Amino acid sequence: MPVATTQQDDWWIATLADLRGDMDALVDDFVARLRAVGSGYEDVSEADVRSTARETLTLLITELRGEPIPPALADLPHRLGVRRARQGVDRDRLLEAVRLDYRVLWAGLTRVVAPADARLLVDHAEVVLSTVEDYIGEVQVAFLNEREILALDTRANETRAFARLLAAERPEEVAADVARELGVAADAEYEVILVPSASAAEARRLVSAIQHTRSRFLVWDFDDGVLFVRPRAEVLASHPLAATRGVVVDEIAGFAGVADAARLAHRLVPYAPAGRLSDEHELWPPVAAAALAPLLPGLSAAALGGLESVSPGDRERIIGTFLAYCESGSVKQTAEAGFVHRNTVVNRLRTFHDLTGMDPTVPRDAARALIALADASGETSSSL
Repeated sequence: MPVATTQQDDWWIATLADLRGDMDALVDDFVARLRAVGSGYEDVSEADVRSTARETLTLLITELRGEPIPPALADLPHRLGVRRARQGVDRDRLLEAVRLDYRVLWAGLTRVVAPADARLLVDHAEVVLSTVEDYIGEVQVAFLNEREILALDTRANETRAFARLLAAERPEEVAADVARELGVAADAEYEVILVPSASAAEARRLVSAIQHTRSRFLVWDFDDGVLFVRPRAEVLASHPLAATRGVVVDEIAGFAGVADAARLAHRLVPYAPAGRLSDEHELWPPVAAAALAPLLPGLSAAALGGLESVSPGDRERIIGTFLAYCESGSVKQTAEAGFVHRNTVVNRLRTFHDLTGMDPTVPRDAARALIALADASGETSSSL
């Protein structure tokens, strides 16, 4: 080995020894930097932070010196990753904290190295960075593995608890206990969403970002669909599952009502149109149409036959206006929603009455027409 290289290695080993002798200052620097970034370590004690910082910096300096790792530190990356996962530290916050080790080490090295040796220090920058990055990688693997284990355990416990509620003959008798196990309020207002199996994977992807937040869903798998349950929080238009085929039953007063709501959603979901989440009430007409079809065959043809006398374009506009009117019962709102004059709405509703014999302004006629249209199309649309 060339003399210059040997001298440089000796200098590096000696410099690292000086750095290790400055350990208290290194730990203080790490703690100060961690506080400064507001890292989300509020639930981790300062004693834990300081102890872990000392162990980590000792391990990294030992590796940089090329010395054997003490047995007490050999599994430190694994222990740290597991502990932080169990403490609920966010992954990004954990990695941000561990990356501070490089800045702490480099700041410490600049303190103990003489200005004349700055070039030698720069020559070792890459080895310091790669050593810290290797350590970060090991911590991250342990953290993610442990978090997955915890998630599986949590899901298993949730599944068992939820099964008690759904299977109970009298859900109100077990709701308080189940809610306590799941960590939810027994007396909150809930929403239940059932998504058919064909849309389940997409639905899980859409909610994945909030499953580690307070807005998370409880999830239950049926053979033919997936149930999502949480305290009612958002209107349908801004719901994370708004663009997913499924049924939402909301305004459920208390956790005990979730079981009946889930059964209702299960009966309704076959009638849900594609591409969006449907409110339970809009599915009543197709459900009624399906129930009446065996009793009154030809119901739609008889009720809607008069609409065949107009062109397809006119028929679509007339029906669309009728359906939009049924959403509000207001000519003014229907006109505004369709960007047409209110007289246009009145004329189309009158034409609907003339062609079908059913007056949209009479609730009984409107209900008959909605059922007939649902039987004819299998889906309703309020497009003008």
